[in-house]
Amino acid sequence: MPAMPVNMTLRAIASGEEAALAQLFQLYCYDNSAWSAESVLADGRYDVCDAGLASYLHATGHTASWIEVDGELAGFFLTEPGMAGGLPVQEFSDFFILKKYRRRGVALEVLRRVLLGSAQTWLVATFRDDAAACAFWRQAFARLPFASVEAYDDPALPQFQLTLLKPAA
Repeated sequence: MPAMPVNMTLRAIASGEEAALAQLFQLYCYDNSAWSAESVLADGRYDVCDAGLASYLHATGHTASWIEVDGELAGFFLTEPGMAGGLPVQEFSDFFILKKYRRRGVALEVLRRVLLGSAQTWLVATFRDDAAACAFWRQAFARLPFASVEAYDDPALPQFQLTLLKPAA
């Protein structure tokens, strides 16, 4: 297992940092473009509503957080409230680690701190065609002490592998 990042910080993305989030979200879209089927627009950017993305900083129940390693920006994650059938969940909706920080234990440590640090049920959606992300999540489910990990099916989202997670009590 990779060494845990010694100096990793998770911090809320602050007002005034929306442009940086929009820039990193473009890299996230690029990473996912092979399986999301998204193309860049004529201006060279992916079709992301920057204002909608910025709403994660202010909307009730939403979070937008930076992942920093040794004081440098290493990625971000977004969460939002949702429903899985009739079950209220918090969706771990977007998760991005810059390539420089991958395979160093950063992502697993983020999950340990965020998902295991709460009592709520989480929903994780992974593109079915993203073999690397699916493998990462399978390993994370096996390594972290979740009380339950169960597949969830939503016919409206066939491109995603959906998983419900309950942290250990």
